[in-house]
Amino acid sequence: MTRPLQPPHHLSLSRRRLLVGAGAIATTGLLGAPVIAQTRSNAVLAYGSTGYTWALPYVAEAAGLWQKANVDLATSSFETGRDAMQALLSGSADFSASTDTPLVFAALSGLRPIALINYSRYSRDMKIAIRKGGPVDPKNPASLKGRKIATRIGTSGQFFLAKYLELAGLKQQDVTVVDLAPNNMTTALVRGDIDAFAWVSQTVGVAQKQSNGQVEELPLDGIEKYFQSHQLLLTTERVLKEKPDLVNAAVKVFLEAEAKIASDKNWPQTIAERIKTPAGDIADATSTFTFKLSFDDRFIDDLVSQAQWALDAGLAKPPKGELRPLLRGLVADGPVKAAQPDRVTLS
Repeated sequence: MTRPLQPPHHLSLSRRRLLVGAGAIATTGLLGAPVIAQTRSNAVLAYGSTGYTWALPYVAEAAGLWQKANVDLATSSFETGRDAMQALLSGSADFSASTDTPLVFAALSGLRPIALINYSRYSRDMKIAIRKGGPVDPKNPASLKGRKIATRIGTSGQFFLAKYLELAGLKQQDVTVVDLAPNNMTTALVRGDIDAFAWVSQTVGVAQKQSNGQVEELPLDGIEKYFQSHQLLLTTERVLKEKPDLVNAAVKVFLEAEAKIASDKNWPQTIAERIKTPAGDIADATSTFTFKLSFDDRFIDDLVSQAQWALDAGLAKPPKGELRPLLRGLVADGPVKAAQPDRVTLS
């Protein structure tokens, strides 16, 4: 577990009055430098898996930005964003790093995780891996028809698979979806238990190395129109209400991490050891990521699209009311808007 620290941005009312009254004297040096008591906040951040998907919050940790913001941060990692979100909802974490898909499934189940920060997005980090020489033609995505494809049910991997099938002109019922843990996907593919798997490119890269080149990828041409995954910092209504200073500190930390990624081309080196991936591989894999805090209409559109997919696939029951107001109600854009008004353009 890592424990960075965070500086306070709020003084008590009596302290503020004291500083205002003494301001003119303090500036002359008659009182010397005023001593301001700083209190630390404690926070827990749950990650969904360990990988460059969470590059921006990992950079925030590596750069000591939580410590700079006077937050004592503890972290934990789970197999998927769904598991990390469950830790959040159970009250054992203040924040969770998750993609948007677990948020959608939670909303359809009547749960209320809150999207506090939408900090990066991609269309090409999810991939379809197949066995070289197997039944799937690497140049013909439509040859997935009739095949067994593994992913993790209820995650962005399954949503990506659905959108890739749409790109290939196929329907969900044209394939058999197998729920499989990411760590078991390579073995199952090489052994022939499955014909393909849909998961992050980091897992596909490991599969290619472990299989001595027996694994290859299907093309992603045109996927941007069908699929965009958002990386989120989730919280709860309780944290928003009870820990507003911590919420605002998180937004500041993430904005500073975004700026570091934009200004320091060597940032992958700072997280390479953390995720056991060479810095060059991280740089290549994240070259198609957009690292920018924002909330726009495309974000809500993508949430609605995923929710409709889940309903059409029979993975969730229809909620009461319309999807858009339901999902929009789980976005707390106020803290980001307060820090950077131009980053929120939701209609």
